[in-house]
Amino acid sequence: MKEILDIFDESGEKIGEMSREEIHKVGAWHKSVHIYLINAKNQLLTQLRSKNKDIGPNVWDISVGGHVDLGEDSLTSAQRELKEELGIEAEKGEFEFLFTQKEILKNGNYVSKEFVDVYLIEKDVTEKDVKLQLFEVQKFEFVDISTFIEKVREKDKKFSFHTDEYFKMIPILEEKFLKK
Repeated sequence: MKEILDIFDESGEKIGEMSREEIHKVGAWHKSVHIYLINAKNQLLTQLRSKNKDIGPNVWDISVGGHVDLGEDSLTSAQRELKEELGIEAEKGEFEFLFTQKEILKNGNYVSKEFVDVYLIEKDVTEKDVKLQLFEVQKFEFVDISTFIEKVREKDKKFSFHTDEYFKMIPILEEKFLKK
């Protein structure tokens, strides 16, 4: 079964629907979510992306990322993706919307143009609470927020590719978690 997603013009207005495969062939704008999950120890849950991913296989990434399904709002998508990828359930009220990031990623003929809604969730989660969706995620680890920030500033190649988003996150993470 083909995954069908909403597509948008460059200003974010919905203009139709298209299969995920076709979206990435033609570079149509679509929506996704990224979630930064911070545990009670002020650590960020990071995931090692599956080797099967079209973009960024075998690199470390933020807690969760995924497409917004056809007709779905991004908050519902964030809740669904957290459950699918990590097996963690959360109420919609636990998610804090931070900002929307426009992102363009290319890998050969694969083009991803996304409006990424970025969310933060603070949840007392431990290793035993996480149940990975192995097709999407190889493994995970909790890292200190200061370590994440250091990796971003160093442009660590073992870490993911959402550079503009990460640099927007640094002051948010510093303000909320490092200046306490």
